[in-house]
Formats: sequence, structure tokens, C-alpha cells
Amino acid sequence: MQRRSILAAAAAFLAMAATAARADDGDSVAYHLFPTAAARAARAKPDAQAATPRTMLYFGGPVLSHAKVVAVMWGSDVDPTTSAKIGDFLAAAVNSTYVDKLKEYATNLKATDGHAGTNQTIGRGTYVGNFTIMPQNKARVVTDAAIQTELRGQIAAHKLPRDDLDTLYMVYFPASITIKSFGRSCVAFGAYHSATSATVKPRNLFYGVMPDCRHGFAEMTYVSSHEMAEAISDAIPTPGSHPAYPQAWNTQDGYEIADLCESAVPSRLVRGSQSYVVSRVFLNSIHRCGAGGFTSP
Repeated sequence: MQRRSILAAAAAFLAMAATAARADDGDSVAYHLFPTAAARAARAKPDAQAATPRTMLYFGGPVLSHAKVVAVMWGSDVDPTTSAKIGDFLAAAVNSTYVDKLKEYATNLKATDGHAGTNQTIGRGTYVGNFTIMPQNKARVVTDAAIQTELRGQIAAHKLPRDDLDTLYMVYFPASITIKSFGRSCVAFGAYHSATSATVKPRNLFYGVMPDCRHGFAEMTYVSSHEMAEAISDAIPTPGSHPAYPQAWNTQDGYEIADLCESAVPSRLVRGSQSYVVSRVFLNSIHRCGAGGFTSP
């Protein structure tokens, strides 16, 4: 009987592991990872235009009211185009009509389970700057936990701006670096965003991870806009397909606002003479992915 109980418990554990995104070495878990370009082309996508309209629900967690975006280059070998141009893109994106569309995801309401909201509104943010760090971690294969440790260390050493509850670190990697958490970067996923803690206050660290999958700068701006929009509207993602506090805005089955628009034609963000490719986002106000034509002053 004891042997059968042990085997049953082991089987249950394996079944759980097969359905959840388990991470390595005690990492946090990012549920809806941004798929690679190949995966987006090949796999079935969430149907944001279904006969029964999808709806983003509020689960009681925080958003980034006025995001302070920090571009972080993981060493000196980041693709030179990304290193030179991603800052201009992020500066345009965070101060644009793209972010204006997110204001409907305010949190001055009760969550679906009755949890009190965080009473935040979303508005345009600021771009803090581009910082190239010399990582203490010299490994060519890094985990999500190692990325968190590195960011904390660089902030403590004053190599990166100090974090607060509106700061978002967008981290860009050389093609020679593999992130192995949640599968291998550029094989199992193309990007993700996360937080270092499930605690809303007083401290947390919000970040996006953008590996270089060698698909060019347009793909990088598309990926970055996807993760930025989701970090703003769902600052603390949690594992599994059943979202709950401290998540903010998700569908009932755990999709964030850009996940539902993976099948939509990308849009454009224009700032002066520059035009950037961006991901569309799902808007509750129209029950579909919003139209494009975004601008930044």
C-alpha cells in the first residue's frame, strides 16, 4: 500500500510538471512566455476574435502607473544595432499613444475575488537611459534566478538606477548568451517579463528578458513592446493557467493583453522620421486587439 501511495504521488507530481512551466534552480515562473518567431508561425494562437468575446479580468495586483524604463545591455557584446537604437525606441514607446491605450486597465476597482484593488491609473512614463553592465556572472548559460541576482547586484553597486515600484528594467542579451529557464531561449521562448517577488510592497524589481534570437531589430522592437505592455498592465505574473492575486489584468485562463494579439498584424509607432514595429494589445473597450497608427512626440 505504501509503495502504491508513493507511486501515485510521483505520478501526480509528473502530471503537474507536464502542465506547468517549471523553472530551473528555484527560479520564478513566467507563465505565458513570448513565443519565438518560428513558434508564432507554426502553432495555434489564442483567438482574440472568438464568437464569445474574450475579456481581461482584474485579479487585484499592481500595474506600473508611470513606467520608468531602463534599457540594460548584458555586457559589451549585445548586437550593435540593438545597443545603439533600442533606447530611442523605448523612449518613444513609453511616451506615446501606445501607452495611452492602456489607461483602461486602471486598478481602482475590486478584483474578481473581491480583493481590494491597488487604486492605480496608467499614464505615459519616462525613459531613464541605456546602461551597459559588465556582469559578475560570466556564464554563457544563465537562469532567471541568475538574472535577478545580477540586477540586484548591479543596482546595489550603483551601476544601474535604483528601483522603485514604477521601474522596469528591459534587459538585452548577446546572441552568445542562452537563458535556460522555462526551456532554452530562442527555442522554447523568445522573451518574458517577471518580478523578483510576489509581494506588492514595499520592494520589488520588475524586469523583461529579451534574448537575441538573430531575427533583426524589427523583431526586437516587436518583442520589447509586447513585454513592456504586459509588464505595465500585469507587473507580477504568476505561474499556471488560473490567474490570481497578485496578478493584475489577465483572461480567466491566464493570457495577458499582448498574448491575445500574437496572431494580429503588427502595428507601427512613429516618432519623427523613425517608424518602429510594435505588438498590438487587446482592449476590453472594443473586445479585440486595438488598431495601430501609434505616435510619440
